[in-house]
Amino acid sequence: MLVAFLLVGLGLASPPRTVRAVLSTDSYRSSPGSVVGGGSAYDYAPSIMLDGVYKMWWCGQVPGQPVAGDSILYAESSSLDGPFHARGSAASHQVVFGGTGSGSFDNEHTCDPSVVRVSGTYYMYYGAERHDGEPTTIGVASSPDGISWARLNSGQPIITPANQQNTGNTYGAGQPSVVYRGGRFHLIFTDTTGAGALGNGAGQFAWRSPDPTFQRDVDVFTASGWQPKTDANSRGFSVANAFSADWQFSDALDAFIIAHDNGAGETTLTFLDAENPAVQKYSQVGIPGPWSEGPGIVSRPDKHSVVSASNECGRVPVDVIRSTTGPPPRELGRIGVDLVSGASCGSMPDRVAAIYEGYGMQVPGLPAAVVVDGLRLQIQSLAVYTDLTHNAIQVPPSVYYAVPYGASLHEGDAVLGASGLPGAFRLDNNTLWPVSCLKIVTDNHSQITMIDPGAWQSYRKGPSLFCLG
Repeated sequence: MLVAFLLVGLGLASPPRTVRAVLSTDSYRSSPGSVVGGGSAYDYAPSIMLDGVYKMWWCGQVPGQPVAGDSILYAESSSLDGPFHARGSAASHQVVFGGTGSGSFDNEHTCDPSVVRVSGTYYMYYGAERHDGEPTTIGVASSPDGISWARLNSGQPIITPANQQNTGNTYGAGQPSVVYRGGRFHLIFTDTTGAGALGNGAGQFAWRSPDPTFQRDVDVFTASGWQPKTDANSRGFSVANAFSADWQFSDALDAFIIAHDNGAGETTLTFLDAENPAVQKYSQVGIPGPWSEGPGIVSRPDKHSVVSASNECGRVPVDVIRSTTGPPPRELGRIGVDLVSGASCGSMPDRVAAIYEGYGMQVPGLPAAVVVDGLRLQIQSLAVYTDLTHNAIQVPPSVYYAVPYGASLHEGDAVLGASGLPGAFRLDNNTLWPVSCLKIVTDNHSQITMIDPGAWQSYRKGPSLFCLG
């Protein structure tokens, strides 16, 4: 078993930094008990995605696996209070990822998953051990559906311990948490050997890259801001003095939200400035409730905050699931609050599209629409609408029209293809919107017309449309 759960309680609260505002909270909620069934020796470190249903991956250990060790389990539910169950089954969970048994860096243990979906592909970052007692390293895998995974980076770890200091904590580099923002993967992780770790190994180091494997164009957050990664600066500055943390980005608050368990009896939310994570943009918020191992924040697929059901842009629902008993850590339960800034959608018109990115918007009397790359794509076909979004919400006309118009997709609209290039709907102003799969084309009852690649390239391009698994 990875020793992440042994680390909790050792981290200290983040040092005082500039605090600019105070958020109020209301609507506290908690699950009546565990949201998942039994069958695992332990359950902790979940990653939760709202995608029509709540999809959850977490660390556990169940008997009968090809490799005895930590595995990554999956279950889903229409309610955060559960019960969660395996996809298409009443079973309490299914094992979707585990050790290779081949002597690789993740030979025996795979744990602490963090899952994000980008351009229709799921990416899972995870901690791994070759054998019990060896240092933890970080790997990444991809999937079309969140169930069947393929290791990336040629099966090699993407982050290994820096070995820049000896804190006496031999855990290593692990507990990754990922957010996708502005075309880049933003990752925080623990490295108990990093130069910026506290004496007990606590600390969260922040990297970002357009490459999901973090093998090129990597920036590291340092005391001087974001800088190109070097061996010397890779772990010099910690953005939060914590273990086993999870983060998401709030477009409404323009801040990263880190959930971490430092003090007894509550989960702490820390708010880091969007561009300068050394600055705490808001005062910390505590969500009361017992915990025994790190929390996972409920997020939309790109790991941004979910929207408020009341369509209040200044209201950000934050729900976390964490283990509540142990050791070993078990009994995954939900706690949550709404963060209230007092702002309205009308006071932040430039953020509304980002707040609703990926959502399907519905207004009586108006075409259904999906927010794609900050634009409103109005859609005639219900089948295509559900191909493109699993998160539909009723919104007022003011929110609908606050998202800039992109195009209208009518049944039968032309699709242009070219050798070596994707098919693309030809929509408003002769703009091509590329599509990732044939299903969208057939569901729209469209026909593909092949043209010269040069002619295809000469069209203006709109956002790409991706089928969701």
